[in-house]
Amino acid sequence: MITSTSTLTAEAIQEWMVAQLAAQTDYEPDEIDPTVTFDNFGLDSAKAMALMAEAEKFLGFEVSPTLLWHYPTLETFSARLAEEAADIESQLLAQVDDATLAKMLAEVEAGDEP
Repeated sequence: MITSTSTLTAEAIQEWMVAQLAAQTDYEPDEIDPTVTFDNFGLDSAKAMALMAEAEKFLGFEVSPTLLWHYPTLETFSARLAEEAADIESQLLAQVDDATLAKMLAEVEAGDEP
């Protein structure tokens, strides 16, 4: 079976989230400590929903808004999202046999349409 390492690491997600949180608050990215809870940044429910909508676009999958309360820091939230991204990627890869996936990857690399 072909496996893949997701580019959606916890670090990459956290970096993106810091930029998004800075855009929605009065904080500069370098002022945002990923170990501090979201409520310390003035993230109200409306801003949280906007952040979730942007996260879904960035990640490519639906994100439950309740995750912000279960994982209340950028550090823990980003780690959880990276786990979900890896799970989804694994599930998708498991649905495609090796030969088909190899052919699709070769077509992409050659610039052909699948």
